[in-house]
Order: sequence, then structure tokens, then C-alpha cells
Amino acid sequence: MQEFKIVGHIDLPEKKIRPEDFRSLLESEMSIIKNEVNEEVKCNFLNDKACIEMAENPDLAKDKKFVSDLENEWAEFLHKTPEEWRYSKDKNPASITEMVVTLILHRLLKERFIVARASSYDDYKHHVDNVLIDKKTGAVVCGFDEVIGYKGDDGGDKKDEKIKKILSYGGTSLKYGATIVDGKIKRQEFKNIPTFFLSLSKEELNSLLIDLKAKKPTSENGKILAHKLLSSLDEQYLEAKGVAVNQALKENLDKFADSLEVIRSLVNKE
Repeated sequence: MQEFKIVGHIDLPEKKIRPEDFRSLLESEMSIIKNEVNEEVKCNFLNDKACIEMAENPDLAKDKKFVSDLENEWAEFLHKTPEEWRYSKDKNPASITEMVVTLILHRLLKERFIVARASSYDDYKHHVDNVLIDKKTGAVVCGFDEVIGYKGDDGGDKKDEKIKKILSYGGTSLKYGATIVDGKIKRQEFKNIPTFFLSLSKEELNSLLIDLKAKKPTSENGKILAHKLLSSLDEQYLEAKGVAVNQALKENLDKFADSLEVIRSLVNKE
């Protein structure tokens, strides 16, 4: 009987990365962020998804209805139940990207900033994914809107004009925000907040997910992305200064300039 020998090696195709496969791992990380932040501020400020809890106020019932009505509408359009829609939303690449960026920013900036995901209301109404609160000054210095691109494109171009338009109108609002007073959370609505976009390519997202699964908290990919985000914020800040005409927004951009230097020092420290 003839024997067959394998000479050399066979290059097997790389296993395709499916961002949704990392959902449980990232949700666990969001719960850890919630516990860290809530313990520090001594209140239930964030929920299990590291989102800002919608605090009691006269509009709470109306705002919750706004959220549920939108979700029901989107679910009906896709022929899903609201529960099915929420499940699919939590595992889509956009939500995975938002959790990854939240985790990276939290690990880099938690010494000075609270990094939180916005409430569902502010996400849907004001298009804010993340909120950055300066623990020293109490200022909500900015909001972030994340975007994921494909095939080498980080998707930033399609957000640029939208963000410029928001800034030209005076920035965005945050109904369920908070400030820090004497080390404690004080719930507060904010207006005229500068908003910036943070963009990742599909390849960058996949690299970060692989690092996360391998438990690499300060991976080279994470450092590269942090410096990319910092460079993007520098550029967007200068553009915002040229676009902003609203005085309150200009003052908040000045606050952001101070915080940007702190962000730079924290990123460069890694």
C-alpha cells in the first residue's frame, strides 16, 4: 500500500473574526466599569452596560416612552419583537465598537475622567455614544459619537460633515448628564457640549477584540489606537474652534482644550 507524505505546510485560512462573538466578554467588562465608577461616586450612576442611568425627574416617564416608542418602531420595521431587536442591536458591530471604545478610554483615562456610555435617551435624541466627565473640574468636556468603517476605511469621512453641522448649531445637549461636586455626583442637564467622532476600521476593531480575548490590557494595538484617537481629537478640536459661533460652546471648547492636555499626558504615559 502506497504511503503519502506531506511535504512542507498547508496555509489554513484565518478564522474569520465575528465581533458579535465577543459580546458576552465586552458586557462583562462594561459591568466591571459600572462597579468601579459607582463605587467611586457612591451611587448608582451607571447601569450594567456602563450607561448613565436615567435619573428621576418630571420628564422621566415621557423620556422612557420616547425610547420605547422608537425601539418599537425600529423593531416593527425589521419584523422583530422589541426584545429581538434589542438583542440584535447589542451584538451588532456598532454596539461592539461602542463598548470597545468605552473600555479603552476607561482604562486610559479613569485616573482623571469618568468615561460613561450615554443614556438611551441621549443616544437616540442627541446622538451621543460616550460622555467624558472631568473628575477634578466637574465639567462634561465632550461627547463622543463612534463609527465603524470597512475594508481599511475607518468611516470618519461620513461623520465629519455631520459633526461640523452640530457644532455650527451650537453643539449638542445631554439631558441625563452629571457633574462632580465635592467628590459626589450631581445630576445635571448640559447644553452646548462639543461632540467629536471616534472612528475605527474593521481591521482595527478585530485586532482589539483579539487582544481583549487574550487579556492584553495595554496591548500595542490599543496604544496605537489611543494615539490615533488623540491625533483625531487634536484635529477636530481645531476645526471646531473655526466652526463654533455660539458663545457657550466656545467656552466649553476652552474647557475641553485644558482637558485635552490631560488626555494627552495620560495617553503618552502608557
